Amino acid sequence: MDLIETIRTRHSVRAFLDDPISREILEKIVADASCAPSAINMQPWEIHVVLGDERKRLSRRLLKSLREKALTCGPGSAKPLSDKFMRRSRDCADQMAPLIREMGMDFKAFVNEGSLNFYGAPAVILIFLDECFPTERMIDIGSFLGYLVLATAAHGLASCPIGLVKSYEDEIKDQLNILESKNLAVSVAIGKPDVKAAINRFSSTRADLKEFVRWIE
Repeated sequence: MDLIETIRTRHSVRAFLDDPISREILEKIVADASCAPSAINMQPWEIHVVLGDERKRLSRRLLKSLREKALTCGPGSAKPLSDKFMRRSRDCADQMAPLIREMGMDFKAFVNEGSLNFYGAPAVILIFLDECFPTERMIDIGSFLGYLVLATAAHGLASCPIGLVKSYEDEIKDQLNILESKNLAVSVAIGKPDVKAAINRFSSTRADLKEFVRWIE
């Protein structure tokens, strides 16, 4: 697939088939993603790939914690968001809601439980950054994430970055025996899309350039 076509057509999938993905394919995807740029080539990302039954056990642990802690999806902003950001968020939710209802599911339950179940994906990639790095190195993590979702699409698979898992970082570290010095940045669900699921007809819109670009000539 052409790179620009991949950039323009790739979208997050929120219902996956349970079909296993081979380690060989996942290794190729991660290797391609590791070509992402990073400051002075430090490549600070640390990757944990969780598959099959281990992924399901992790989800059961996270869903149990969801019932106990009730930490749910949200913008996670430090200050009140401006109208334009709130509008984009509302528009996204308004487009997703009828598709989720079509599946006979409650919106909040679908998003929160779905996130912690990685929307049924057979593989999940957890991206960590060691605590020795300053927060500025999250820029490198963002580069890796961008390459990762594009590489996944190029290999004929679907993906969905999921941020809610950050709220359950302690459970993830405990379940997977990950050092406390490692900070979870984001997770990415990977698999084959369930083309029959209504939610997978959703593709988010993009703001016009005039909303976020200032030209200085």
